[in-house]
Amino acid sequence: TSTGGRYHPSSLGGAWNPTSTSGAPSARHEHTAVWTGTEMIVWGGQGFSSGSIWLYTGYRYNPSTDTWTSTTTSGAPSGRSVHTAVWAGTQMIVWGGWSGSASYFNTGGRYNPSTNTWTPTATTGAPSRRYGHTAVWTGTQMIVWGGWNGSSALNTGGLYTP
Repeated sequence: TSTGGRYHPSSLGGAWNPTSTSGAPSARHEHTAVWTGTEMIVWGGQGFSSGSIWLYTGYRYNPSTDTWTSTTTSGAPSGRSVHTAVWAGTQMIVWGGWSGSASYFNTGGRYNPSTNTWTPTATTGAPSRRYGHTAVWTGTQMIVWGGWNGSSALNTGGLYTP
């Protein structure tokens, strides 16, 4: 289902409140989410339908207004799941992932919420195609490590400087 909740730990014993479902993303799994400091951005994943659908859609959730806004799909990376995303101060960086069969990626994109635009990540020097890897933001670079290439676990990675 396309539902969610907000947790308030400061409430006595903690409390959950449902998020609005108006304009919410379609049901999905193996997607990513990042926190910008004011809103959550959800992107990609695998959709639930009669067949497998890999999504290239995203949504921004503002908890102070309890509203959802869709992100542009123009210039977005191709649909994928089991990818990574990091918040890089002013943009979300999405990289890697899988879209069924032997479709593994070493591509991605940078999403700027202030302009609602996507820019592709460079592929020169990128790590090999993979999914299920991890990624962290150092303050200046995205570090990608590990994952799966369809036949073996990987002990390699790379650095991406936007």
